[in-house]
Amino acid sequence: MFEVDWRTPHLWRKTTAARKTSPALIGDIETDVLVVGGGFTGLASALGARDSGTDVVLLEGNEIGSAASGRNNGLVISHHSKASPSEFDKAFGRTHGDRFNALVASAADVAFGLMQRFGIDAHQVQEGWIQPAHTEATCARARQFHDEWRAFGAHVSWLDRDEVTRRVGSPYRAGWMVHNSGHINPFAMTVGLADAVEREGVHIFENTRAVRIERVERGWRVYSTGGSVTASEVILATNALTDDLWPGLKRTLIPMKVFQAATEPLSDGIKAQILVGNPAVSDMHNDLRYFHYDCDGRLVSGATHTFWHDEDRRGRAKVARMLTRTFKALGGEPPIAEYWSGTFAVVPDLTPHLYRLAPGLVFGGVYSGRGVALSMALGQEMGRWAAGRRTDAEMPLPVTAMQPIAFHPVAVQVANRMHVWNRLKDRRA
Repeated sequence: MFEVDWRTPHLWRKTTAARKTSPALIGDIETDVLVVGGGFTGLASALGARDSGTDVVLLEGNEIGSAASGRNNGLVISHHSKASPSEFDKAFGRTHGDRFNALVASAADVAFGLMQRFGIDAHQVQEGWIQPAHTEATCARARQFHDEWRAFGAHVSWLDRDEVTRRVGSPYRAGWMVHNSGHINPFAMTVGLADAVEREGVHIFENTRAVRIERVERGWRVYSTGGSVTASEVILATNALTDDLWPGLKRTLIPMKVFQAATEPLSDGIKAQILVGNPAVSDMHNDLRYFHYDCDGRLVSGATHTFWHDEDRRGRAKVARMLTRTFKALGGEPPIAEYWSGTFAVVPDLTPHLYRLAPGLVFGGVYSGRGVALSMALGQEMGRWAAGRRTDAEMPLPVTAMQPIAFHPVAVQVANRMHVWNRLKDRRA
C-alpha cells in the first residue's frame, strides 16, 4: 500500500532543474554527527549541526527528494496540525508550550529564510495561508485559532464572509489568515537545501540505506550495504520511512498515503477569481481540501484513497469533481494533467516527537501534515541538540523515551481509512 514510484518524474520534479546525485557510501568513515534520512528534517538537522561547528555526514536511502519532503503539496504553514496555542500550553506545560508555540509561529519564516540565505529557487510564494470555515462550529474554531495566535504575537488576520469568499473564490462563512506562510515547490526546496548543506561542508551519500546500527566505543556505527559510518551522535530522521533499524521505533508512528494532482495552467481570467493574491489555502472540512498555484498557474490539490487500485484514474477524477464543486469559476470539470502519490507520518496526538533512544542516539519528527515549515525549524534545533548546543531541557518539545502506539497494525489501517468517516461527517455538517 505504501509503495511509491519515486523514480518517475512528477510535477515538482518536472519543474525543477536537474541535480547531480551524490555518490553512495563505499568504505568505512568517521564523523561527529551522523544524520540518517535526507528529507527536510534530516537536511535541516545536518545544517544545524554543521552551523554549530561539527563534522556531519548524512545518509539517504534513495535519492534526495524521493520521499515525502519532495512529493507533498508544498504548503508552508505556521500553525499546528489541529491544536491551538493554549491547548499546547495545557498539554506540555507553559515552558514547553510557549517554546513550541514560538517555534511554530516562526516556522514559515525559518523555511523562507533558508531559501533566501542559500539562494534556493523553490518557486516560493510567501503571500499567506488562509484557513476558511464552512460551518458555525468551524467558524468558532477558526476564531479561536486567530485570537490565540494574535495574542501570542503572530501576524494573523480575520476574514469575514465577503473577504474570505472573494480571496478564495468559493463561498465560506469566514476564515483567518497567517501572513508569514505560503507555498513552494517542495522537490525544488529539498534538492536546493541538499546542495546548500553540501556547500556548507556536510558529506551527503545517496542510495545508501542504513541497515544496521551498533554501539561502539566512540558512539555508534551505522552500516549500509557499501560501508559504515562511526559517529559520537546519531540523528534518525526517517519519519514515514522508519523501518527496523532501531527496534520498536516504527511502532511509534503511523504512515499515511496521500496523492497530489494538478490541473493544466489556468487562464488569467480564472486566476483572477480563484485564490486571489496567490495564497495557500486549506479549509476546515474533515476530509482533505487544500489548494495553491504552482509556478505556471496550475491549480494543485490532493486527497487520499480508501483502496489504491487504479489510483491514477480514480484520483484525477476525484480531484476534478472536488475542484468543480468548490470553484464555480472553473465552469466545469478541469482536465487533471498531473497525478502523483506519497507517504507521510502521523501520531495520535498530532504533535511532533523527540525521542532519546539511547545515549548519543535520537529521533525527531512526525508532523501530521504540517511538516514543510516545521521540519526545517525543528530540524535545525535537533542538529544543535546533537552538536551539544542544546540540552534536553532546552529543546522546544519534551525529550522522552519511545512512545509506541497501541495495537499499531490496527491503528495504521484505521488511520488510512478514517477519511471515509470524515466524508460522512462533512456531509452531515
